[in-house]
Amino acid sequence: MLDRTVRGVKGWQMARPRSFSTEDAVAAATAVFWSKGYRDTAISDLERATGLNRSSLYSAFGTKQAIFGLALQWYLRSFIGPRLAPMEHPGASPGDIEGFFSGLAAYFRTGGQASRGCLMINTIAEDEGRGTLLGPRAPAFRDRLAAAFANAMTGQHEPGLVSGRAQFLTAATFGIWLTARIDPASAAQAADATAACIRCWQQAPDAPGNLC
Repeated sequence: MLDRTVRGVKGWQMARPRSFSTEDAVAAATAVFWSKGYRDTAISDLERATGLNRSSLYSAFGTKQAIFGLALQWYLRSFIGPRLAPMEHPGASPGDIEGFFSGLAAYFRTGGQASRGCLMINTIAEDEGRGTLLGPRAPAFRDRLAAAFANAMTGQHEPGLVSGRAQFLTAATFGIWLTARIDPASAAQAADATAACIRCWQQAPDAPGNLC
C-alpha cells in the first residue's frame, strides 16, 4: 500500500528514527517523472523532490524503474481514474463523454501544469514503440480508454458504430494530450471540438458517416 508510513529506512540516523509517508514520496516522484519524462529524470531529481537521500530511496522503493512503476500506479489512481470514472460507470451515457472532453478543455485553460500533458501518453511517446518503459501497461491504458468510451455509448448508439467511434475518441484523446505539451490553448480548442462532436452524435447517434 502506498499510504503506509516507512520507518527506520536504511540511511536514516539510528539515533533519531524518522518516518515518511510513502504516498507523499511517490506523489512527489510522480510530479518529476510527469514533468521531465522517465529518461531525463535523474535520481538526484527524485532526491530533491522527495527529500529522501539516494540510499533511502533505493531501500524503500528499489530501482528507478520500480519508483516509476509506483508513480504510474499513483497517476492512474489519482489523476486518470477520477476522469474516466463517469464513463466507466454502469449507467454511463454519451453525455459523460462530452463531460470528459469539456473537462479536459477546462483543465488546459487553467494554465499551470497543463503543459505537462498526460504521464501515460508522454511515456508511450518517449518509448517510441520499444515497449521497455511501460510494457503491457501501454496497450492496457489504450484499451481502458476505448472501453470507457464504448461503455458510455453502449445502448445509445448502433452497436456496429460503437467500436469505431470508441477508437476514434481514443486516438483523439492521445492527440489532444500531446498537443497540450506544445500549446495547451490549442489542446483546449481540440477538446471543445471533440465535445461538440459528441453532441452531434447525440442528435443523430446512428448516422454511419457521422464522426463529427
